[in-house]
Order: sequence, then C-alpha cells, then structure tokens
Amino acid sequence: MRQRLKPYLLLLPSIVLIGVFKIYPILYSVIGSFFSVSKGGRTRFVFLDNYIAIFGESIFLKTVWITLKFCALATAIQVVLAVALALFLNRDCRLVRILRTLIYIPVSINMVIACTVWNMFFSQSTGVLNTVLRTLGLQEQPFLTSPDQALYVLIFICSWKGISYWMMFLLAGLQNINASVYEAGYIDGTTPLTQLFCITLPMLKNSLLFVIVSDTLINMFMFVPVYLMTNGGPAMSTNTLMYESYRSAFNYGNYSRAYTLVTVMLFLAVLIAGIQFLLMQERDTAGKFERRSRNGGQEKKTVA
Repeated sequence: MRQRLKPYLLLLPSIVLIGVFKIYPILYSVIGSFFSVSKGGRTRFVFLDNYIAIFGESIFLKTVWITLKFCALATAIQVVLAVALALFLNRDCRLVRILRTLIYIPVSINMVIACTVWNMFFSQSTGVLNTVLRTLGLQEQPFLTSPDQALYVLIFICSWKGISYWMMFLLAGLQNINASVYEAGYIDGTTPLTQLFCITLPMLKNSLLFVIVSDTLINMFMFVPVYLMTNGGPAMSTNTLMYESYRSAFNYGNYSRAYTLVTVMLFLAVLIAGIQFLLMQERDTAGKFERRSRNGGQEKKTVA
C-alpha cells in the first residue's frame, strides 16, 4: 500500500502548486465572469450579462481580431523557421554545435530585458535602425509609433526569442528518427522534397504538434511586449485580449469585465488547440518506410 502511494506523494507538491497558481485562478476568473460588482461593493449574479456587454463593444471585437492576427502570424513564422533551423542544424560537427549555442542565446535573455533593448533599437528618434537608415539616405520609419508597423515589430521580437526555443524540441524529434527509415525511402526513390514531406515531417508529427499548440497558447496570452513597448497603442493597434483584461482590472477597476475577457481568451485558446489536434491526427504516411526498414528494405512497396 505504501509503495503504491509513494508516486502520488512525490507528485503532491507539484499538484498543489499547479492547483494554487494555475487551476484556481482560471476557475476564479470563469466564475467571476458571471458576477458583477456594483459601485456600493455589492456582488450580484448576472449570468451572461457581462458577455452580452463585451460582445456589443467595438473595441472588444477589434481586440479579438488583433489577438488572433498576432497569434496566427507569430506562430506560423516561429514554427516554419524553427523547422528550417532544426533541419539545417541536424548534423554532428563542431561548427554546427557552436551555431546551436549562438542561436539559442535569445532564449536565455529575460523578456523584460529583451523588450528594453529592442525598444531602444526601434526608437524613432535615437534608435539604431533609424540611425542606419539615415546614414544610408533612406527614410526613417516610425516602427512602434505607427499603427501599421507596431504589431509586426512585436511579432518580430517574439519570433526572435521563440524560434530558437522551439527549434530545440524539433531538433530532438529529428534526432529520434531512425536512419534506416531514410534508407528505405532512398530505396523507394524518394527525392529530398518528397523525403521532407513524406518521411521527415510525418515522423516529426508529435514534436510538431507539441510545438504548434504550445506556441499558439503562448502567443495567445502574450503580454510583456505590449505592456513594456506599446501599451496597446498606437491607436489600439496592439491592444491584445490579455492587455485589455489587464487594463480593465488595474486601470479601470472593472474586474467583472476583466474576468469575462480572460474567460473568452481561454475559450479561444482551447478551441484553437482542439482544432490543431484534429488537423494533426496521426496518419501512417511514413508507415511503409518504417515497415521496409524493419525488414532490411526487402519488403515490397505497399500503400499505407
């Protein structure tokens, strides 16, 4: 009996911490979204009134669009470039090992420090980038002060920090693919392109699924760059759901609205993650290559 309980006892501290710092705030926000606090401090149950109120706001719909746009672009850029880097660095030599270390450096830099440095880099008046543009005789760019450019600058900064992080997961997945699978594919006459799409990516599916879902959730709840660099501006062009919920709670004291925004954000995150799981359901695309590799390449071609 004691031996059977031992694993659960060892997991208990982690379970308690997850419950206190993750599950409890989520439940508190979801429950709080169904209540409203009057000016006198009285709390009353309003059911869906908070949701009806925010869906009638033009600022909410714009914020949802900005959040989804940021999430889609940042995730796509980070995943594609992380896959490309992982494929490029999936070899064993001294130069590649040095490159892996250098490319991983942005991950070790705190997001607050990174935003501070990039904020100085993109500054319109004294920024390094505009100084270079002026030196070359080119027109200065507003970057963080432009409604058309600010969101893309934030996407660039988050991608700069995230690409090398996700690359390491994909690189680990690539190194777990048995070389005999590629040998079987070579016998079948695969080209580098068909090898990538018919062997490598299908067999990297689990790592890719983890990276895509995790990266999507992180980008959905992105907060620090907006808070430190744009404050949701200019002209609300970078006002994400996370930052709007922060403003509702701590700038305006409207906690009911903040809880409602957080709940909507959680719903969107779960919905998007569920769609991604469905789209990436396991398919035995590389099955024939695995079977042939197990039989030493002697098995006849079969359709998986």
